[in-house]
Amino acid sequence: MLVLTLMLTAFGVYIYMTTSYEHYYKTAQKEHGISSEELMHKMKQMLDDEKARQSQLPTPPTPVEENVTEQNQTQTQQPTEKSVDSNETNATMVARENESKRQELSEVHDYERSLKESGKPARPNEVVRKKYPEGTTPRLAIIIDDVSFAWQTRSIKEIPYKVTPSFFPPTKGHPDTVRLSHDFEFRMIHLPMESKNYSSPEPDTLNAVDSSEVIEKRIKRIKEWFPEIIYYNNHTGGSFTADYNAMDRLVKVMKENGLIFVDSRTAGNSKAPEITKKYNMFLFSRDVFLDNSLDKNLIRTQLKEAVAKAKKHGYAIAIGHPHKNTLEVLKESQDLLEGVDMVYLKDL
Repeated sequence: MLVLTLMLTAFGVYIYMTTSYEHYYKTAQKEHGISSEELMHKMKQMLDDEKARQSQLPTPPTPVEENVTEQNQTQTQQPTEKSVDSNETNATMVARENESKRQELSEVHDYERSLKESGKPARPNEVVRKKYPEGTTPRLAIIIDDVSFAWQTRSIKEIPYKVTPSFFPPTKGHPDTVRLSHDFEFRMIHLPMESKNYSSPEPDTLNAVDSSEVIEKRIKRIKEWFPEIIYYNNHTGGSFTADYNAMDRLVKVMKENGLIFVDSRTAGNSKAPEITKKYNMFLFSRDVFLDNSLDKNLIRTQLKEAVAKAKKHGYAIAIGHPHKNTLEVLKESQDLLEGVDMVYLKDL
């Protein structure tokens, strides 16, 4: 009897332990499964959150390939208007300023050297001027040449009166000029032309030996980029504008395409006056370079000279460049402009 009792007790204990262990195992397994599901859910949520954060970050700017300047370099593909301005670092700004300085000095020095080489003074009397009715307020148009970059257009738009930006055709070195030009009510094309003294010409600079076919192809390509712009002035061009036959070919092509040439007068013996007269076209011609020097006081002196010429002749055209000092002087010098109307070139 005692043995039977002990056996029944042992069997009961065995059944209890087996049942308890099975219940514990299933419970633990269930709890572990729930924890795994929660962990997987949390990990998925973290991945989704990270993807959402990454998608909200700005797209990094595409690096712009530096321009390799060669006189006969093939023109790059037409830039799109979807280019995105990148934030320019201080180093980039300095590089742009140095490039601006080289371009600015290139045109001024081209003109000064052409006068020294010819040994003759410029003959502004060759330029036929428009006549305004008596009592008309004198007009002054200021052109800013070499416009290429967003920081330049931002500075130009800070000038509190009308100025006319003249944009380079797009290249690898400045690919956004088409898009940037749309920020202005009125703008011009700064057409690169052969210089006597400048050693770093723009890609596809027009040369005095270029045929009419080469010139026409270049002009039509620029028209495709800037279909609304009809005013073109020369970038450098001391050799080209002094060559009668070269100017004859260019002006003829421009007239056929409904364009107007504006003489930057980078050569004292420019043939633009006689060629435009031949084709019965009115010629606008520069009166003053604003930045013969980068000294602010001298820039102000040149601006005063431009105002004086406007008052003497009824209107005047001054050309400056997007150098920091030039743009700051223009922004700060409204007091020098008393007695003249500041207008776009087209309003002369």
